[in-house]
Order: sequence, then C-alpha cells, then structure tokens
Amino acid sequence: MKFKNIIRTSLLSVIMALNLVSCDSDIDPVYVLPTDTISLGGASGDIVLTPDNPQALAMTIYWSGDGRIALSDTLLQAPINASVETIQLSRDEQFSNVIDLSVDKGVRSRQFLCEELNSLLGRLGYIADEKSPLYIRIRSVLAANIEPSYSSVIKVMVQSYRIHLILGTVLDKDWNETSMKLASPEENGIYQGFMGVTGWTNWWFREANNIVWGNLGEAGKTFHASSADDHWNFWFPDPAGCYFTTLNTQEGWWSGLHIDNLTVAGDISGEMEYNLKTNQWFLPVNLSSASTVTITINGKGHLYNKETTDMGPAIEQNVAFGGDSENLTFGETGSNISVSLPAGETMLVLDLTDPLEFKVGAGEAAPEPEAEPRLYFSGVVNWNGFDDYISLYDEGSLAYGGAHWIDSEWGYRAYPQPDWATAYKAADGATPLSGGLILAESDGNIPAPEKGLYVMDFMMKEMTYKLTKVETVTFTGLNDDWSEHVMTQSTDNPEVFTAEFVKEKETPWGVKVLINNDWSLFFGGGNGNLMLGHSDATTGFDGDNALTIGETYILRVDLGTQTYSYSLK
Repeated sequence: MKFKNIIRTSLLSVIMALNLVSCDSDIDPVYVLPTDTISLGGASGDIVLTPDNPQALAMTIYWSGDGRIALSDTLLQAPINASVETIQLSRDEQFSNVIDLSVDKGVRSRQFLCEELNSLLGRLGYIADEKSPLYIRIRSVLAANIEPSYSSVIKVMVQSYRIHLILGTVLDKDWNETSMKLASPEENGIYQGFMGVTGWTNWWFREANNIVWGNLGEAGKTFHASSADDHWNFWFPDPAGCYFTTLNTQEGWWSGLHIDNLTVAGDISGEMEYNLKTNQWFLPVNLSSASTVTITINGKGHLYNKETTDMGPAIEQNVAFGGDSENLTFGETGSNISVSLPAGETMLVLDLTDPLEFKVGAGEAAPEPEAEPRLYFSGVVNWNGFDDYISLYDEGSLAYGGAHWIDSEWGYRAYPQPDWATAYKAADGATPLSGGLILAESDGNIPAPEKGLYVMDFMMKEMTYKLTKVETVTFTGLNDDWSEHVMTQSTDNPEVFTAEFVKEKETPWGVKVLINNDWSLFFGGGNGNLMLGHSDATTGFDGDNALTIGETYILRVDLGTQTYSYSLK
C-alpha cells in the first residue's frame, strides 16, 4: 500500500516518463498503456465559403476520448485530460504542412465560422474560388518523450474566397486593436503608413487574412519580420514621435523613418507641430481673406532599419510631401501643393491617419489637455494609496520632478490621477535609473533601484524617466552668499533636510538647493513650493524677506512634498 500511495500522489509529475518503475524490485512496475484510437467526425461534403456572412457557421468537428491515461495497474486511478490535443489542418494527406490549433482541456468539439476558416485556408495557400481537399486530424501528446498519437483523418472539399490584402491593423503588445493602420494599395505585401508612437513602443501587425506579423525572434534582428508562431513583437527605437513605417511581408523586414520636423514654405510659412495621439501635424494660420495658397512641406528624418538596428546611428534623410491636397504623396522630394484656406485664424492640418489618403487643409488642432499639477506614485515603499507624488515644473514638456525615498522589492507605477484607472510602467529595455514609459494595462512596473533617496524626473510628453541617487544636499544663495552650505538629513524622514543660518542681509536672487553639488540639478521655486530645475532659468525660492536681520533661523526643505519653510530657532 505504501508504494500505491506514492504513485497516487505523484503520478501527474512522474507519468511523463515512458514508464513508471517501482523503487522496490519486489514490486511489479507500472506502465503507461497505448491509448484507444481517437475517432474524429463531423465535417463532410463540400464547403463553399462566401464573404456575404463572415460570422456564419461553416464547419463543425468532434472527436472521441477523454484524454485519460491507461495504466497497467488497474488499482491506480489515472488522471483524465492529461494529454495535450491540437487540431491539425493540411492541404495534403501526409500533413507535410500543417496549421496547429490548440484545444482546451476536456474540449471534444470545435466550430469554425466562415471568416475564420477562410483565413486558415489562406494561410495554408489555398487558391480562392477553387475547390480543393482539406485534411483534418487530432494530434494527442502525453509527454515529450512519448510519440504522439493521431485520430482518424477527415477529408472535406473546401472553396475559399479572396481576401483583399489592402489594409492591415496595428495591434498593441497584447494583440488588442489600435486605431493605426498600414496599407498596401497594390496588394503586394508591402504595407506603409504613419504611426504616432512613444519610445520603445511594442506592437504587432495583422493582415486582413488574420496573419499576424512580428519580429523574427532572434537577438540583434530588430527589423527582421516574421509570421511564425515563435516570433516576438515589433518595437520602435527610443525617439518618440511620428514614424513612416514600412513592413515588407514578402522579404521579411520592416523600417521606421522618424520624422524629426516639418516646415511649411510658400504663401504661408512656419514650423509644424506634431500631435502623437491624433497622428496630425498642424500650423496656426491667419489670413486676411479666403485664399488658395501654394505651399511646400519639407523636413528631416532619421531612418531605422536592418542595418542601423534600433540603437542607431540612424540614417539622416530628407522628407517631403507633394501632389494633391486630398491625396498627398510622400518621399524624399516633394512638390507644390495648392490648399484652400478660409479667412481669419485657422489651423493648417496635415492628417496622416488614413494610410490610403494623406491630406492637408484647414482644420482644428486637437485641444491640449490642461496639465495636471502632480504625478502620483504607488509602490515606491508600499501600495497603500498615492501619498507619494512629484510636481509639474515644465508645462510645455509635461515634466514632473521631486525626490523620494525608494524601498521597493517589486517596483512601482506612475499615475496621472490619484486613482488606479490609468498607470504607467517601464517600457522594454528600461533600467531602474532611466527608460521609456508605456501604459500598464495588466502587469509590469517601473523597476526599483537599490534602497535610497532619489531625484525623480519624469518627462510625460516624451514618456521617459530618469532617477538620480541623492548623495549630498546643499543650499546656496541665501544672504546673497553663493558658496555651498551642507544641509542635515532628518533621522525621522529621509526626504527632509534642514540647515541653521543667521539672517544677515537680503537674498536678491533667491535660494537654490543643490543635489550632489550639481548646479544643473537643483530645486528652486517660490511661495513655499519647490520646483525641480536644470538651468539658471529656474529661479531660486524666496520667503526670507520678512526675516529679522541678526536672528537665527532654520531652513527646512521637504523634497518629498516639494515644499520649504523658515522658522525662528
């Protein structure tokens, strides 16, 4: 009985060997017996697929068995659904080229809708509108060291319809559809279009026949493309912004041309700005009367491809638009473009959302949302809410800065609001001290550095972050004294620093708190609030003007709440 109890408790992990041999030579060994033949049924006759009703039921198959393992010792209870089963589809009876469809444990039937089956036939190379045989069987695998078993084979005649491979959909890292598309107008397998992305954005591409393309899945081959099952997702290089993207499915490669800038010249002129979310470039225009203007749109770009890899250096390239304002051309050289614009203030909008039809004309720029005053964190020490935050210091670049004591095992996340709805995590390739940011939809955090106090600098327009470990904190400028004075770190709160001083005279240029004796990394501000600074353009903080000359005071700065105060000693 002792041996049988051991077998019962460990069978699932040990049964994957070809046989189970007892550890006692006096006890008969236990063997896995051959399973009964799997019988496959269902699909029969001729199946003619049409595009009229893509969600119609096209074919049903079902098969016998429950996946139970048979054992030589009938006293032992064998587990059910132990084998892994897949449906195999093939154009030939030898199954030399197959598509494997996974089957959940315990499932013994499968229905195919018209659109799905047509897509599978396309992947197998069937010619549209021609009737040909389709062979179907079930493959059952118990373990890697045991030969698979197969069901009986069903042969059915099928006729597929043509899928126009003009538009394909960009998917996010989790295979969810995005609003971005790439187009192959000539249906030659070369897809192109403009994509607005953040740095290191992960993505896939799905053709109209449901074939999904990604990276080849080999280190160092970022711009090699593959539709094989072992492929990886694509990813863009670090520069965020507008990319003219080409995916060549015939030759198996892709490229991204980053559009650095676009300039309008001619009857109107100026530098265009890019809106990543809407995938549009725009230029404010003010005309005295309605006019048809003649313009050119030219710029510079940097090309990333198989030769440059995602690390560059990228290939510098001229970019330009030309042709009809309702259907622009794009290349290295452009031409004059005629655009009708109304009188008064309007916006010249270059719309790149439709890969089949690039347009330029009068429009409205998407309104920029009002910048939030804080960026919140959870997880820097614990996940008990949003007590940790950093403050906006540059609205134009949506840059936030502050400092926090970080002691985190699993990392942390950034939140634009103090709630869990929207969170940002680190993009692929990020380190605890720097990297790109992407939306955190289900899993993943920003990796935490070693325990300590860090200046946290988050650029949300660029979707990047940088951390600097705080080694020293000094103040300068008080009493118009620009030498550095050491501040003392609090034993109760490592984010708080204090310093004692005697008020001697006015402080005309304000006070700055330097980090690591670095004049390019400091806190200035005013009105009791600290602001992260990177240049002399950021003013030092005041607040000492009402202090009495000759008295001794305590300067207190809280880098965590980004505040400062003076108190009489």
